[in-house]
Amino acid sequence: MARLDAAAQHKRTMAILPGPPPVQQPLRRPNAVLGDITNTGPGFGMKVDKPMFAGNVVPTPALGPGNMTVAWVRENSRFVIPVSGDHMDVAMEEEEDPQQVSEYSKDIFDHMFATERSFQPRCQYLADQREINTKMRAILVDWLVEVHMKYRLKPVTLFMAVNIIDRYLSMRQVPRKKLQLCGVTALLIASKFEEIYPPEVKDFVYITDNAYTKDDILKMEASILSTLNFELCSPTPAHFLDRYQRANKCSEEHAHLMQYLAELCLLEVHMIQYTPSLVAAAAALLSNKLLRQHPAWPSCIAQITVHTEAEVKACAREMCGLLDAAEMHSLQAIRKKYSQDKFSKIATTNRRFWT
Repeated sequence: MARLDAAAQHKRTMAILPGPPPVQQPLRRPNAVLGDITNTGPGFGMKVDKPMFAGNVVPTPALGPGNMTVAWVRENSRFVIPVSGDHMDVAMEEEEDPQQVSEYSKDIFDHMFATERSFQPRCQYLADQREINTKMRAILVDWLVEVHMKYRLKPVTLFMAVNIIDRYLSMRQVPRKKLQLCGVTALLIASKFEEIYPPEVKDFVYITDNAYTKDDILKMEASILSTLNFELCSPTPAHFLDRYQRANKCSEEHAHLMQYLAELCLLEVHMIQYTPSLVAAAAALLSNKLLRQHPAWPSCIAQITVHTEAEVKACAREMCGLLDAAEMHSLQAIRKKYSQDKFSKIATTNRRFWT
């Protein structure tokens, strides 16, 4: 008890006596990281009597994605680009869809027109393959169309996969027993590039009925990517079809017909002589003729492509031949695909209702 009383007395005494003055810490400037951007100098907080610049300051609203429209860019751009009426219609329609990035769409398509030939394989490359011929390639593409439908992939994924196959086969010798492996791996690569949720490697192992292992596909993937130098961003007919359909103001049935015509070209290796933009333009011209739209080569498409009507007609004639032969062709995956309701059953429409 005596020890507790002494402690309490000491505590009361210390509370009465004044303590030592607090030690004043010196003011420290913050460490400068990537340059000192603080306002701690002697002039901070001083009242400014005169404006730094003469004239009244006009408040302007903050610029954000919502008000950065085609019209705004056209009015406020330092460089004035002349835009025709047809270009204006396409731009305004694209402006309604943010994914079309309408402010840059012309530059994007100009770039695709300029680079598409660099991604084009040699037309006669199969002559250099010892074990693969045109029929085998067509069978592979027909099977890939079915796989593409099963996994509900985007149209551009199919076009990109076939482009990857053709470019790889034009650079490397592939034995017949590995042709299907090359095909599924190309579809895997294209799916990774284009799809939000691409199928997994095990899905492609399953779809080949375990003819190849996961390691087989991964090794082929490495071989394809190194051979192509990882250059995968190839323009395809699907990229140009979308823009031509907007310009042509296509109905759903009309758009499906254009897609059907473009996909028929995938089966025939000789059609790779035509660039993707030319295939898409030929699909627009031929579909307009089949649906009796006049003119078949409207100015709205002529002004957004780099091809003349004569060039397009040459491709459209061959495309028309593929359409005529489709019903009796031994490979029916594309025709079966476009006989479904979701594609307006466009493949089963009798030609006499078109012409």
